[in-house]
Amino acid sequence: ASGAKRSYTLLSARLLPEFSSIQNTTIQNVNSEQHESIRRSITTNNNSSINNFLSTTPSSSLSNNTTQQQQQHRSFSKYASVDHSAAYAEAIASSHGQQLQLALEEGRGKDDAPFDPFSAFLDEMGQTVDSVDDEDDKDVGGSGDDTNDDDNIEEAEFNEYDNQEDQEEEEEEDDYQPMYDTTGAPIRPKSERLSLRAGYPSGGNFAVILLAGFQHKVTKDDLLVVNKLKPVSEWSVGSTHTIKGEDVLLVANQHKTCVGLPSVAGAEVDVMVEEITRDKTLVIFKKRRRKNSRRKNGFRRQVTFLRVLDVRMPEGEVDADGLLENESMAA
Repeated sequence: ASGAKRSYTLLSARLLPEFSSIQNTTIQNVNSEQHESIRRSITTNNNSSINNFLSTTPSSSLSNNTTQQQQQHRSFSKYASVDHSAAYAEAIASSHGQQLQLALEEGRGKDDAPFDPFSAFLDEMGQTVDSVDDEDDKDVGGSGDDTNDDDNIEEAEFNEYDNQEDQEEEEEEDDYQPMYDTTGAPIRPKSERLSLRAGYPSGGNFAVILLAGFQHKVTKDDLLVVNKLKPVSEWSVGSTHTIKGEDVLLVANQHKTCVGLPSVAGAEVDVMVEEITRDKTLVIFKKRRRKNSRRKNGFRRQVTFLRVLDVRMPEGEVDADGLLENESMAA
């Protein structure tokens, strides 16, 4: 330490004359007592000036300044909006768009009825297959013996009542049309499924949300499997919830992307609780070799199934419709 101090004094003695000659100033020797007096005078002057400022400035103005700064910080930290609609249009007009059209052609015409070679012949005759079958039945029935009129009336009434029951059952079946299959995926026409499988974009909005400590990328009709949400009285089966505020981190579509800073203010995601159940059994097996020791346990975590109903962008942003909604895939 003494050597370091000695080298520092020698270096300062060499550099001080050069510095004084450059700045055209004279260096005076100041002892320790003068240093202490100068330091005390500076501290007292600073304290007095701070006290005078606080005494003359009201506390309300200081609080107003702080709140204004916080509001400015919040106003500038909503989200960052990136408009890439022009780049998307250029990509669709290029070879990439031609590839997407080929993917669309994969499902074209798959929803049409199967080809019937006799349909053209029957159309020329003005008959259908059902009408021909009915005429054959009449011919077969007329060839037998004549039945009693009372029996015919009773049979007609029974057939009429039976037809009414069948119509009521068909109406009930038409009212209930499932939207999702057993795997949780939405039921789509065959043409649409083949086009999406070939690489055609589904379109629509998607979002990145923060739920139960995990981030999920979701779009409409998605099924989320998350840890059991509590309290159950609030997250009961059939209840709908709107995720917004700090839990929406990003919202985007083909034309625009809103990146949260750290969240997207105004964006909303609607979800519905479909089921509260337990996950598949996880086997925990432990074995100690050569010790005749083994242990096998099972664990099933409690999960909540959430169905994404809708993804909405902020009001100030223009929503873009999906490609599958604008174009007819079956045409």
